[in-house]
Amino acid sequence: MKLDLSAFRPLNVQRATYGFRCYDNQPLTYWTTALAGEVGELCNMIKKLQRVEKGGVDGGSSYTAKDINKEMLKEEIGGIAIYLDLLASLLDIDLEEAIIDTFNSKSAKYGFEQFVKPISGGLR
Repeated sequence: MKLDLSAFRPLNVQRATYGFRCYDNQPLTYWTTALAGEVGELCNMIKKLQRVEKGGVDGGSSYTAKDINKEMLKEEIGGIAIYLDLLASLLDIDLEEAIIDTFNSKSAKYGFEQFVKPISGGLR
């Protein structure tokens, strides 16, 4: 399965605007908090998994480590990407360009050989 970020953005913005009725009528802190919440949920799942893996107690909130599965982790990671795209759109930042530029600048800074070459319709 492939995702074209430039085709995804208008759908994401439209759903936020007309479905959830919140997009540009919310402050940026709404979106940074939403993003942090998704990252926090993923971090909490990983924490629980590692605690149990190291012999700790499997307890806490409404779910336990034994309840966590790949689909739950995938959903949190997907939510992170969705909120990140909405935040980037409100800041007029092309997410694909930001990823490519940042990846390549860090590779150059640290002398790594891996560079992303943008191609029409995605990455190569």
